[in-house]
Amino acid sequence: MSADFKTSFFKTSAFVAFASLAPLAAQAQGATALILPPESGALMTALTAGSDTSLYAYYESTDFEPVFAGRPAKLAALMSALESAGLHGLPANDELIADLRNAMANAGTPDGKAALELMAAQAYVDFATDLTSGLLNPDDISSLINIDAVRPETGVLLVKAAASNGSGALYDGFEPQDPSYNALQEELARLEALVEAGGWGPKITAGRALRPGQSNDRVLAMRVRLLALGYEGTEGDSPRYDEALVEAVKAFQADNTLTADGIVGPQTLTALNSDPSIQMQQVIVNLERRRWLNYELGARHIFVNQANFTAYVVDYGLPTLVTRVVVGKARAKYQTPEFIDQMTHMVVNPAWNVPQSIASQEYLPQLLRDPSVLTRQNITMRVRGSGERVDARLIDMSQYTVNNFPFVLQQRPGSRNALGKVKFMFPNKYNVYLHDTPSRSLFNRDSRAYSHGCVRVHRPLDLAYTLLAPQSADPEGEFQAARNTGRETTINLETPVPIYLTYQSVFLNEEGELGYRVDVYGRDQLVFDALAENGVTLPEIAS
Repeated sequence: MSADFKTSFFKTSAFVAFASLAPLAAQAQGATALILPPESGALMTALTAGSDTSLYAYYESTDFEPVFAGRPAKLAALMSALESAGLHGLPANDELIADLRNAMANAGTPDGKAALELMAAQAYVDFATDLTSGLLNPDDISSLINIDAVRPETGVLLVKAAASNGSGALYDGFEPQDPSYNALQEELARLEALVEAGGWGPKITAGRALRPGQSNDRVLAMRVRLLALGYEGTEGDSPRYDEALVEAVKAFQADNTLTADGIVGPQTLTALNSDPSIQMQQVIVNLERRRWLNYELGARHIFVNQANFTAYVVDYGLPTLVTRVVVGKARAKYQTPEFIDQMTHMVVNPAWNVPQSIASQEYLPQLLRDPSVLTRQNITMRVRGSGERVDARLIDMSQYTVNNFPFVLQQRPGSRNALGKVKFMFPNKYNVYLHDTPSRSLFNRDSRAYSHGCVRVHRPLDLAYTLLAPQSADPEGEFQAARNTGRETTINLETPVPIYLTYQSVFLNEEGELGYRVDVYGRDQLVFDALAENGVTLPEIAS
């Protein structure tokens, strides 16, 4: 039975029960009291008056047996969990907590117990859902975020609550069970303490890159901030960028996944000027992102962290291949989207079908300057529709614009092909995939947002061999045999591999330490704004 069918059947059954029992509750409350104990009858009546059919269906299946009312340990665990919401970057609902306390104080009658049960059950389901799969619907934040959080069913959550012993273990089990989530929680607590203590001091003013040997007030400000951040070799009040300070900067850069060259350029300056509340915001956003993926990702899967410009092949929870990647440019139309798919095949010696936007916006201006550019790049040009091949050198290209460019371009396989030796396919509506590239120098850069949306892979051959290993006795030999033909060749993966194109700007690095990345796409702010609209707040830096 499919998940969609089960959900539909469950909801329909609940609705039928609701529709059939509503008249009984309204017309024969005396008879109901004879069938059910007073407390259960009051709960049934209260549920009938509501509109949540999923709650009704669960309680009907247990003859309206309370889960929380009359169970002090379970109520105490629920209250403790709600009070700890801030530890997860979730909104603290003080009003709800006060209402629950008031309901507990007035639960001396069957109607009072029913009111408490309904309030506690709804609070529990809402909080458990937020903790399990996130506060937000990712799809609502941006068209570039297309991730479906897997929401738990109300009945399943209530069954767990009913079976629990009233300890906090129930709620601990809802949160993501991976080291990164725990590390983010610890970081959130540390940053909150720093905010209360006043942060890291005055920020470094903007200016040219700071280099070893320089001496000025900006260097002194940097020394003060690095000392507050706990880096050794930064003591004293010297304005000179000396060797000890260079080593401290390099350590800071390494900790923040920046190029550890000791030169304080724009990215390092931004990271140095970050204050605890800004970092808190970033951590809260990434706690939410981890909750979106709080389910079994697959024994083998590919995890692309766009914010860290890195891709991983993960086998049974451990990375077996780590490679740098280049992702889409920061402009919205070029950004690599976030989504989940399945890699089904790879194409060796791929031809590149040039997207129409690139053909008209980038190649047309080049053709106007030099009609032979396509010949040099091994690109054929055909009339859209008829497929007739034409020679750009024999056409007056000045008659065409971005809006009426009538040709399609294709770059044939070869050493200069934009897709390199191989592309890795997971057909999707964005037409985004992973591929090799002849432009290798970009992988040496700290920030690697340069593509038109696809993901360029630094170690494409290793990725190919890794993907083929489960189905081939000689994965390298099989790949190279296809490569040596010089022809475009498709190799199917016998078992499709789930691939997650994500954006984790605070993450556990390969050494098990938290790393921060500059938010090149501005998505941290989009997510936090949505969280703030749902009640998440940040503390103020103490003055």
